[in-house]
Amino acid sequence: MHFFRQSIIARLGAAMLAISLMAVVSMIGSVIVAESTQGDAAGINLAGSLRMLSYRIIAETGQYTNNPNESNQAKIKATINEFDKRINSPILETVIPQDGDHDLYLHHDNLLKEWYEEITPALEKALAEPLAPPSYIGQIEAFVSRIDQMVHLLERSTESKIKLLSLVQGISLFMTVLIIFIAMLDIKNNVVLPLQQLVQMSKRAGRGDLKARVEYESQDELGVLGDTFNQMAEELSKTYSDLEQRVERKTALLQQSNEALQLLYETTRSFNRKEDICRRLMPVMQQLETVSPFGPIEVTLCEPNNKRSYRQLTTQSLERPDGCRDFSCNNCIVSEVDPRSHKTLSLPIQTRETYFGEFNAQFLPHSPPNSSEIKLIETIVENLATAMSLELKAEQEQQMSLIEERAVIARELHDSLAQSLSYLKMQVSRLQILRRKSVPEEQINDVIEELKEGLNNAYRQLRELLTTFRLKLDEPGLEPALESTINEFTERLGFPVDYHYGIRHLPLTPNEEIHVLQVVREALANVVKHAKASHVGVSVTATHEQVSVAIRDNGVGLPHNNETTNHYGLVIMQDRAATLNGKLTVKNTDGGGVEVLLLFKSKHV
Repeated sequence: MHFFRQSIIARLGAAMLAISLMAVVSMIGSVIVAESTQGDAAGINLAGSLRMLSYRIIAETGQYTNNPNESNQAKIKATINEFDKRINSPILETVIPQDGDHDLYLHHDNLLKEWYEEITPALEKALAEPLAPPSYIGQIEAFVSRIDQMVHLLERSTESKIKLLSLVQGISLFMTVLIIFIAMLDIKNNVVLPLQQLVQMSKRAGRGDLKARVEYESQDELGVLGDTFNQMAEELSKTYSDLEQRVERKTALLQQSNEALQLLYETTRSFNRKEDICRRLMPVMQQLETVSPFGPIEVTLCEPNNKRSYRQLTTQSLERPDGCRDFSCNNCIVSEVDPRSHKTLSLPIQTRETYFGEFNAQFLPHSPPNSSEIKLIETIVENLATAMSLELKAEQEQQMSLIEERAVIARELHDSLAQSLSYLKMQVSRLQILRRKSVPEEQINDVIEELKEGLNNAYRQLRELLTTFRLKLDEPGLEPALESTINEFTERLGFPVDYHYGIRHLPLTPNEEIHVLQVVREALANVVKHAKASHVGVSVTATHEQVSVAIRDNGVGLPHNNETTNHYGLVIMQDRAATLNGKLTVKNTDGGGVEVLLLFKSKHV
């Protein structure tokens, strides 16, 4: 039975086997009953013929008594022999049970005894004494009635066999129907309903309802399948729940990362603004408290490479801190300070070269920061140190630029105006000497003319220097300065000056830029004053790491004698070329005009 409870197939197989067995039993019973009733009709007919023969014997015996002769006697004997043959016929032996206690057997046996012991002797006596009174008639009539009883018993025996066949077939049919009913009920309860439930639960699970469970419980195949489905749904539910929790954790981490990135972005923007350090740093400190367990946060700023503090910023202060520059700002002022005990994470605000102070972030002992939060605050401190370092370097570069600019101005004054003034001083001394010697007036006038020329040159150089240092540029660098100069001399010459700048890939130092600009301006000034040109070109190029500055015109050119016009301007250009460790050549071109060529090697190469 345990095996049948564990297997639907076994139960269905058993039902099919039982139905087949009932069919076989019904068929075997039918065959047996059919075999047992075989010959019953012949036996009944034969038994019925015994009655006919009995009446026939009575008739023939009466006929013989009325007319005794051999023919009638022979008929009687033939009838008696036929009766004897039929009563002992094998057909009757076949249909009559051989059970000594059976009623039919006993009745047949009594008939045989009566036939042989009473009827036959009475008939023989009648044949021997035909005239004697007929005593056998009553015996034969009683014998016929007992033959009728045997026929009735034979009919009852046959009917009982037929009833037995009907009973066997009825029982087989009933058992078959019962087995089919039980099998259908089992199929409905243990196959159809569980399958429907499995299909419904599968559809619910397919729609995402992992709470669906199969209620069918059994040890058979569908029970195992339902239990497996429930386990699968439970595992999937746990898996989905775990995935949802992991997604929530990942989402929280992504949100935290986004907040950290946003904070770093705002930190970078805030640190790069040109504002007071408190206005830049305080929003970052307060936002850091909202996205991390840190708080309150305190920043101590020191002078570069000096432990001496000059300013202290905090997110929780009961009163306005010293050094506050914005009295309308109350971001750091709170009504009360958190009294709980805190631990402190202290980070130095420093680069490799410079120390700027300390960044102290407090946190509660039961809520320590994780590694990503510590990395975040370290990154903020590094950005703060980098921003302060860049500001410090910018200040230093500005100071160096100012110093270098002053040096350039001093050198320009020395190379141009100071030399001209020295020349004028020498001419004044010469004039004084000539006056004391009472030289002719012509020599004194020559010196005075030279003084005038030197004074004009000094004034011109001063004006050039003022023009150069007052030059307003939209952006720094040599190229915009040259473009401004070209535009200026285009207006002064009355025609456009060809210009080519080809050293964008090669930067120059500020000193080199000043000298190149002054050489170009001096050369163009000479073109304006002396060349009478209709075309001027300025080209700045670089070949083989050497910078070439060329100014060409198609004017009257230089005089063929040794006297050089604007002698002082050429001397100053030569001095500038020497300062650049370069070479300056001034010569007439084959097609007419003058070429001023400056060649030098930049210090950046």
